[in-house]
Amino acid sequence: MPVSIFGISVSGLLSNQAALNTTSHNIANANTEGYSRQRVSQSPQLPEFIGGNYFGAGVEVGQVTRIFDQTHQLEIRAATATFNELESYLAQADRVDSLLADSNNGLDQSLQSFFEAVHGVVNDPASVSARQVMLGQAEGLVSRFDSIHTQLDAQITQVNTNIDSVAKEITALGAAVATLNNQISGSAGNPPPDLLDRRDVAIGRISELIAVQTTQQTDGSMNVFIGSGQSLVVGSLSNSLVATPDTQNPRAMSLSLEAGSSSIEITENLQGGQLGGLLKVVDEIINPAFNTLGRVAISVADLFNTQNGLGMDLNNELGGNLFTDINDPTIASARVSDDANNTGNVDLSISIDDPSLLGNSDFTLFIQGGNYQLVDQTTNTTIATFAPPGVLPDTVQIASRGISINFLSGAAINGDSFEIQPSRNFSSEFSVEISSAEEIAAASPVRGEQLLSNIGSGTITNISVTDTSTVQFTGVPNDLNPPIRIEFDSPPGVPGEFSIYDISGGAPVLIAGGIAGYVPGEENNMLALAGAPFNAYGYEVTLNGDPQPGDAFDINYNNNGSGNNENAALFAELQQFSGLDNGGATFQQAFSRIIASVGVNTQSTQIKRDAAESIMFQTHERRENLSGVNLDEEAANLLKFQQAYEASAQVISVARTLFQTVLDSVR
Repeated sequence: MPVSIFGISVSGLLSNQAALNTTSHNIANANTEGYSRQRVSQSPQLPEFIGGNYFGAGVEVGQVTRIFDQTHQLEIRAATATFNELESYLAQADRVDSLLADSNNGLDQSLQSFFEAVHGVVNDPASVSARQVMLGQAEGLVSRFDSIHTQLDAQITQVNTNIDSVAKEITALGAAVATLNNQISGSAGNPPPDLLDRRDVAIGRISELIAVQTTQQTDGSMNVFIGSGQSLVVGSLSNSLVATPDTQNPRAMSLSLEAGSSSIEITENLQGGQLGGLLKVVDEIINPAFNTLGRVAISVADLFNTQNGLGMDLNNELGGNLFTDINDPTIASARVSDDANNTGNVDLSISIDDPSLLGNSDFTLFIQGGNYQLVDQTTNTTIATFAPPGVLPDTVQIASRGISINFLSGAAINGDSFEIQPSRNFSSEFSVEISSAEEIAAASPVRGEQLLSNIGSGTITNISVTDTSTVQFTGVPNDLNPPIRIEFDSPPGVPGEFSIYDISGGAPVLIAGGIAGYVPGEENNMLALAGAPFNAYGYEVTLNGDPQPGDAFDINYNNNGSGNNENAALFAELQQFSGLDNGGATFQQAFSRIIASVGVNTQSTQIKRDAAESIMFQTHERRENLSGVNLDEEAANLLKFQQAYEASAQVISVARTLFQTVLDSVR
C-alpha cells in the first residue's frame, strides 16, 4: 500500500489508543496486589522508497510488556520465606515462653510451695494437719505438671492442624500455578502480562508458606521446587504435599510429596515459610519443653519414692511410693512407639535407671543387617549398636543415657523401627499414690538408744537407712529382724573391742564378737566395721566418742516414733539435690534452664524477625519502585497519549479535507 497521510494518521490513532488503553489498565490496577505496570512498545513502520527518497509509513504497536525484574522477584520470595518462618516460629515460641515463665502458674512456685509444706512436717512430724498440707501441696504439684503438659499438648495439636492446613494450601497453590503455566504456554504470541503477574502472586504466596526455588522453561512455564529440590510444579503438572501423622510418633506430622501413586517423605528437607517455622519450633522449643517437664517429674517421683520407702509412717509401716512409680510396666511400655510399617512382633519397654542422665533427646531404634541401632534424634548420631538378645525377656542397658531397653517377647524384622521417648509423657502420668496424710513416712524406721548404765562418752551420732527391702526390715512386721545391741567388751584400741548381740528375745544372744577397728573421737560406721552380713542390713549405725567396757547401744524398730522427723528432714534436703542434668541442677534449676533457653530463643527470634521484616520491606520497595504503578507518571502519560491521539485524529481530519479537495477538483 503506498504511503498516505491517511494511513499514517490511522496508525498513529491506533497506537496511541493502545497506549491509552494500557495506561488506563495501569491506573485501574494501581492497588492490585502483585501487579506490574505495563507498557506498549511502539516502533516506526518500514519506510517506502519513492522518487529517490524513503518516506515514513507511520507507527506500529510491538507488544504489551510488563516492567519487571526477575531478580527482584527472587529476592522477595527468599525474604518472604525467611520472614514468615521467623514469624510463625516466634508466635509459637512466645506462647511456650509465656506458659513456662508465668510466675503464678509456672512450675517453680508449685515446687516452692511443696517444699515449704515438707518443712512444715519437719518442724512438726506428729501433726496430721502439717502432713495434710504436704499431701495437698503434692497434689497441687502434680496438677501443675499435668496442666503445663496439657497446654503444651493442646499447642502441639494446634501446630499439627496448622501444618495440615498449610500443606493443603501449598497443594492448592501448586495446582493454580500449573493451570496458569498451561494458559501461559498455550497463549498465542507473547505471554499475557496479567497471567504472568497472577502466577508470580501465587508463587509468592507459596513462598510465604515454604521456601521455593523456580526455573523457567522455554515455553514460558515456571517449575516450582520445595525442600531439597523436590518438584511441586513441573509445567502444567502439580504434585500434592500431604501431611499425615508420623508412623512412629502419631503426635508428630510427616510431610510427603505425592505424585499419582508414588509418595516421597520430605519432612526433614523442608524449611522456610510458615511450614518451616512450625516444624522448627516443634523440634527446638515444644519437644524439649515436654521432655524437660517429664525429666523433672521423673526425678521428683523417683527421689521422693525412694526416700519415702526408707522411712516409717504414722501407722508404724514402712513407707511406700509417694508418687507414681517411674518404671510402672504400663508407663515403661508407653515410652516406645512401633512404626506402623513394622512387620515384626517384638514387644519393648523402656526403664529409667538413672534420671540424672536423662536429656531432652528422643531416640529412634531400628534393626538393620541383623543388628539394632539406637540413634539420638537431636544430634542424629548412633549411640549404641547391639545384636538382638538371644533369650527373652532380656534387657540391654544404655548406661550413658540412664535407660534400659527391655525386650519382653517376639522378634523384630530388618527394617523395623521404634520411637523411644523416655520422659516426654511422664508429666501427664505423674500422680500422688498415697491416699492419706498418715502414709507420709516422716520418721526413720530405726531407733538407737544408749543404755543408762554406760559410763563412757560414746554416742550414736547417726543412723542412716539405705535399703528397707532387706530381710532385716521385711522378716518381722513392724520390727527389725533382729534388733541388735552393740556392746563394748574392752577399751577402744584393744583387740576385740565390741560385739553384736541379737536382742529379739529379750536376753542378748551373741551373733558376732571380737570386732576391732573402732577409733575414739571419730565417726565410726559400726556395721561396716563388723563386715558381712551386718554391712548388708540396709542401715548403718554411726558412733563417736570414747565408749568404755560394758557400754552398750540398742538398735530397734522405731515403733510409735511419730515425733521423729529424720526422714522428713531428708525430704527437705531434696530441694537442694543437684542430681539433674548430669549432676548439675536441682529440680528448679533444671526447669529454669528450659525457661531461660526458650526465653533466649524467643528474644533472638524476635530480633531476627524484625530484621527479616525490614529486609522484606526493602525488597518490596525495590520492586515497587520499578514495577509498581506511579499514578503521577500514569497521569502524565495519559495526557501525553491523549494529545497524541487527538493530533492523529486532526491529521485524519486534514487528510479528509485534502481528499475532498481532490474530489471537488475533478467534478
